[in-house]
Amino acid sequence: MNWIVSSIPGRLRLRNRALREPDRHARLQALLEDLDGTLAVEGSINAGSLLMRYDAARIDRATMEARVTAAAEKVLGAAEAVRVAPKAVEPAARERWTLGSRRAMARRLNTYSKIGMLGSLGASLALAAVGKKHLHAATGGLFTALLAIHMAVHRRHLLK
Repeated sequence: MNWIVSSIPGRLRLRNRALREPDRHARLQALLEDLDGTLAVEGSINAGSLLMRYDAARIDRATMEARVTAAAEKVLGAAEAVRVAPKAVEPAARERWTLGSRRAMARRLNTYSKIGMLGSLGASLALAAVGKKHLHAATGGLFTALLAIHMAVHRRHLLK
């Protein structure tokens, strides 16, 4: 398993959920600091990541990536096996409550709301053109409801 998410000469970033555990985070940070050529290792437990700076003049990128991967395997290999191991819950129930499936469900809901918004906007404009005010208002209301769903899905990005 490759935990390196970014690599340029002199700098590596590792990310894994298991690094959110303070014990694993500290153990891997200590291992990386002990590697030959390491200049600094800093990390974030909340993000589950470690940033390593090393002397690129002394050690080439491929060699350092191999060393870092081996160190991560020692600390995170068991965590990855536990995370991947099947649970005693039936697969359908496990899928239903995972973060990935919630994101997929929100994405599907957003796709349907956007399609509905396009359809209701077109219908509303067409009904306004032919003078059907009550139907125009109803389709406009449907558009507004679908827009509210779309905005709820993207609520975190609205005020950035």
